[in-house]
Amino acid sequence: MSSSHALAEMLRQLYVARQAKAADILLDRVPRAALEHMLGESSAFLGARVRYAIEDALRHRKRPSDDPAHTTLRAIGTVLNAWLHDGRRLAIRSVLREFSLDELHELARLPELHDEVASMTSDFTGGIAP
Repeated sequence: MSSSHALAEMLRQLYVARQAKAADILLDRVPRAALEHMLGESSAFLGARVRYAIEDALRHRKRPSDDPAHTTLRAIGTVLNAWLHDGRRLAIRSVLREFSLDELHELARLPELHDEVASMTSDFTGGIAP
């Protein structure tokens, strides 16, 4: 499991919920290198819609270099916070399930992550605190 898988699951969830604009914003916040890495991995976990969205985002990326403040975990955390306020806890859990143990700990330590989302990470770490 990895942040690539979590990002792919999040994008899938966004498209299923017909939130393409939110998916576009998310893709814009994820570093180019992370998106390129996802395309290099097995396409089995991406699905055609997500693969196309990533390719399109890379093709139309406006900024020449990535903002160092933007990381994949921070971008995912922003959406997780929004989902919490929308009551989409099952979607949050489906994304958290895809992270590695180390990534869950790192995500839980993000200062901008809502406390409830951070506490949900412990469900996938065997209760081990970050």
